[in-house]
Amino acid sequence: MTVDESAPEPLSGDWVASVVEASQRAEASSLSNRSTVVALTVGKSTRTVLRFEHGRVVGRGDDDTVEVTIPFTSEQLRAMIAGRESMAQAYIRGDLKPEGSTGAFLAVVELFESGLLAGADGAAP
Repeated sequence: MTVDESAPEPLSGDWVASVVEASQRAEASSLSNRSTVVALTVGKSTRTVLRFEHGRVVGRGDDDTVEVTIPFTSEQLRAMIAGRESMAQAYIRGDLKPEGSTGAFLAVVELFESGLLAGADGAAP
C-alpha cells in the first residue's frame, strides 16, 4: 500500500472537510431523510463526531446528540474509506460493532459503500 502524503489523516479536521466535500457529490440518501449524528472512533483516544443530513456529511456534530458510535481499528477505517473493505460485510462478520441506532449506522454504511470517500484515507487502493 502506498501513502498519499497530501491526503488528510482519517478523523482529523482536514479529513472531515474532505468527507463533507466528497459526500456532497452523493445522491440524497434513500435510507435517511433526517439529521443523524454519528461518532467514529479509532482506539480509545481518537474520536470524531459527524452530522449527516439526508445521508450526506455536512460537518461536525455535537457529542450530546450522538445516535451511534462506530469503533474502528486504524487499519479497518483506512481500508473502508479506500473501498478495500466493505463496512457492511465487516458488520455481518462481526468485525465491526456499532453501538446505538441501526438507522444511523446504515446512513454511514451507505456513504462508505458509495466509493465517494476513496482517497480520503491517504492510501492508494
